[in-house]
Amino acid sequence: TGYLPHADLPSGAGSADPRVLPGRDFVSDVDLSGDGNGWDDDPTDAGDFVTAIEAATTRFKELNCVAQRSTWHGQVISGILGASTNNNLGVAGINWGVRLLPVRVAGKCGADLDDIVAGMYWAAGLTIPSGLSGQSVPSNQNPAKIINISFGGSGSCGNLYTTAIAALKASGVVVVAAAGNEHGAVSRPGNCADGLTVAALNREGFKSSYSNFGPEVFISTVGGDPGPFS
Repeated sequence: TGYLPHADLPSGAGSADPRVLPGRDFVSDVDLSGDGNGWDDDPTDAGDFVTAIEAATTRFKELNCVAQRSTWHGQVISGILGASTNNNLGVAGINWGVRLLPVRVAGKCGADLDDIVAGMYWAAGLTIPSGLSGQSVPSNQNPAKIINISFGGSGSCGNLYTTAIAALKASGVVVVAAAGNEHGAVSRPGNCADGLTVAALNREGFKSSYSNFGPEVFISTVGGDPGPFS
């Protein structure tokens, strides 16, 4: 969902320890973008909240999109990955020396597959296939080595994801994807070949009640568990 300025995630040339590199916004649908425009060089999270008025419109009903508060998902994941530590502020990141590249692909009601895949190519420093882009996008000067996709959808992998993940792998880029949290089969793109899919464990080391699971899972790690799944 993008990035928001935070003292735990310093960015910009003026920072002595820039943690966040220049990213991009790949949310193409202006009606769902929240920022009133399409692709650009500003990955700021405009919020993915949906008002009751929006949820009542035909467009949002077609997307099964209900009223909700913003998730700030990109910021949460960024903090987990790389927030500063030993500063008595917020959380401690897994690796406070890591560099983060914010690539916004999700707005209101989720993310469009073409936008996700275009963002993956760009993040890896690869040329975005012409079929995914109707505009010229400057190349990424700070290619990512690991791409985190901590979201997913139903359905099989599909050609767009398969081709993109294979291309990234050939370039030495690792794609890490979530198994999903629906207590069912592994979600897409976690069910694609060539990626590293992660499921969740509870404190006893067993699969969390909500976590998806299947042969595509590469590794499992602590995710917590709120209790019996229903």
